[in-house]
Amino acid sequence: MSDADSPFRAPRPGRPDTGDSRTWADDAKAWADTRDAHRLIAEALARLVAADPTIPPHPYLSRHLAHHAARGEVLDDAHVPLAVLPWESSANVRTLLRQSDAVSAVRRQEWLEAWARIEPFIGGAGPDSRLTSLHLAHHAATRPRTPLDTSAARVSGSRVTPLWSDWTARDNVLAVSETRLESLTRTTTTDGRSLLVSGDDHGTIRMWEPHGVPAMAPLHTYGGAVQHLLPLPGDLLLSAGTDGSVRVWHLTRGQLLAEPVHRPGTWVSALTLFAAKDAPEVVLVAHSDGRLGALDPVTFRPVDTPLPSLDPAPALLSGVGLGGAEGMALAVAQGRRVRVWDPRRPDGYTYEHQHEGAVRALVGLAAPGRYALCDDSGYIGFRDASTGRETPVAPAPPAGPVVALSALTVAGRAAVASGGSDHTLRVWDARTGAAIGGPLEGHTAPPVALTTLPGTSPDTSRELPAPAGQELLVPAGQELLVSAGADHTLRRWKPGGGGGGAGRAVRRPVTTAALSGPGSTAGAPLIAVADESGTALWDTGTGRPVALPAGHAPVTAFTSARVRGEPLLVTAHRDAGIQLWSLERGAHTAPARLAGLLGHSLPVRSMAAFPYEGRTLLVTGGEDGTVRLWDLDRVCALACREDHLLSVRDVAVLDTARGPRIASAGTDGTVRLWDPVTLRPAGAPLHCEQRVVNAVAAVPVDEPDGAELVASGGEDGTIRLWDPGTGRPVGRRLDIGDGPVAALAFFRTATGRPCLAATGPGGTIHLWDTDTGSHLLRIVTGSPLGALDALDARQPGGPHPEHPVLLAAGVAGVCVFGIRMEGR
Repeated sequence: MSDADSPFRAPRPGRPDTGDSRTWADDAKAWADTRDAHRLIAEALARLVAADPTIPPHPYLSRHLAHHAARGEVLDDAHVPLAVLPWESSANVRTLLRQSDAVSAVRRQEWLEAWARIEPFIGGAGPDSRLTSLHLAHHAATRPRTPLDTSAARVSGSRVTPLWSDWTARDNVLAVSETRLESLTRTTTTDGRSLLVSGDDHGTIRMWEPHGVPAMAPLHTYGGAVQHLLPLPGDLLLSAGTDGSVRVWHLTRGQLLAEPVHRPGTWVSALTLFAAKDAPEVVLVAHSDGRLGALDPVTFRPVDTPLPSLDPAPALLSGVGLGGAEGMALAVAQGRRVRVWDPRRPDGYTYEHQHEGAVRALVGLAAPGRYALCDDSGYIGFRDASTGRETPVAPAPPAGPVVALSALTVAGRAAVASGGSDHTLRVWDARTGAAIGGPLEGHTAPPVALTTLPGTSPDTSRELPAPAGQELLVPAGQELLVSAGADHTLRRWKPGGGGGGAGRAVRRPVTTAALSGPGSTAGAPLIAVADESGTALWDTGTGRPVALPAGHAPVTAFTSARVRGEPLLVTAHRDAGIQLWSLERGAHTAPARLAGLLGHSLPVRSMAAFPYEGRTLLVTGGEDGTVRLWDLDRVCALACREDHLLSVRDVAVLDTARGPRIASAGTDGTVRLWDPVTLRPAGAPLHCEQRVVNAVAAVPVDEPDGAELVASGGEDGTIRLWDPGTGRPVGRRLDIGDGPVAALAFFRTATGRPCLAATGPGGTIHLWDTDTGSHLLRIVTGSPLGALDALDARQPGGPHPEHPVLLAAGVAGVCVFGIRMEGR
């Protein structure tokens, strides 16, 4: 290639050539070291990036520009511009930001950090989706609670116009796995490197650097799920799982050395090291049939040594150090029963106790004779191996199984971290049982395995690099917590410090949110937002909040209505009551309470108001399994149905050839249709075959009779359309591909194109064309979402009448944006 053809001589597309005659050879003379070389390369490559982010850059730019900028210590928005990020294909911007030296901290990295927040979740999304997601993430990070500035909000090629946001997502994802993670440990190699090791449900073992980059090629067992990992000196690793085998690996060589145990038809329920008094250390292997064996940790041959007798059932094991030269006792859990075996005693087991639920994890503590355990009832406690004396944690965590434990050190104190079925992690003082810090939230499924990392790198004594835009600096002697979740993510936490690092305090998690229509003189919509701390109305036109008067239980659902021309906000509360509030006095005045509705025995999950024959009716669905109909004009109850089993998850109102119909969705897997006056069934239930039906929406079709379809969103992650007249499905299933469907919202684009938005715990908003069934867009937020709401483009008085407005809310907060599916 000649100098004339070199990419380093090309002018930036769309900009005039300045006449700079400097060549690559001239630049080479200025190289003082490798860093300068990479800086010059990054500067030259950045000049080749088109100003328009819809123009694909050369593959070399999308693959290597960020790497050169990082190596040249110029990793910033100028050297890796916005326009290249939607095409970035190395998937390492997040890691490069973590590894960058402190000099990068003074550089402008707003777009890079926004990209780093969504990069682990962006997957195979197309350029439109990647640019749109980046635009929304950038606005949420840089303009919190700020009213719309259209000049600053537009990005060429993006499908959204951000209007308002109050959003702070955890930024602690180390890696995303394509498979479900089952086990996790940490090892230190012979050259002093700390590595994370994970096992998955496909029998694959992966090694990760502490900042989340794969450390070497994966190891394949070609067996069942890898549920146990045990690191040993000399870069050795033992793995075991559902195929009943124990395998010995040399990690740094990537070799399978031996398979000392192979018992088809069983699975390995425990794998641990144990050393009795005056006896050599052994590896204990327990199988699902209660068989317990011991292996030499050097030769991996069976060892004939005294072992406790087990029941013919799966067992959990944990060695409990007794202090000094006293060796270990062995804590054994089988189902609800826990026993401690002490090889120093002739009678073996020292004591036993029963639990309310099956024990899920055991872990020995540094304090002599102490261990921790957790069970399916939500219990977490600490016990003395000799006396059985108990120290339960306080306050007790929410009810539900606790599935993982790990011992660690926090501020010099021995502690234990727990992972629960509520998707959160908690840290407890191992001596007193008191909570250390608040819940660590961010996983979208239960954390199934926990381990720790040292607070300083063992080779350089430097603090581990922080996640993009946040500090995660941990002093020597304090450990970082790492969790593997059933949501396929590896996440890193600072125990006692609020998770991924200190961040802007926001209301979190948002429990429910809704758009309530234009509420200011500018015509901007109001947002009703509820979280654990209270309820507020936000005006997206001014950015001002108005708190709902205190004195009521937390809000569980919102809807808006208009009764005799007066705008109302309807709130449902955790005490099962419903309140009506007047918004007639304007957006900046506290709403006036008008009346209350009582009837539900458990909280209302969903509501919808609609006009009918000159009246305004309200339909509600509750956790008590009932659907109730109310007259808002007369403030009275009209009817109640108890046909659903267990909870009613969502309600909607649709127009059919026979007039309006109410649709309700429940945990019984059905969608039921009701007459809007009598609340009698309007046809047979729709058995959706989606397990629990979490969401339901009305979907208009372009037919002369104006009939509407019913959309159901299920626990199986699919969306189905139904003809309410025939009870039959219409078209194919739509799959969101990242977990259960949590919410649905229908809207039309500026040209009338019918669109359905869906989201779930994966944090991605999917848009479909309901006429064709084609997938239009993925908007990745990187944080679990539980609520969607939409204002149709044709709603009068909206901020942008030509575009619909969509609201998304969840663990990280709430964001509101306009959707532009046509044009740029």
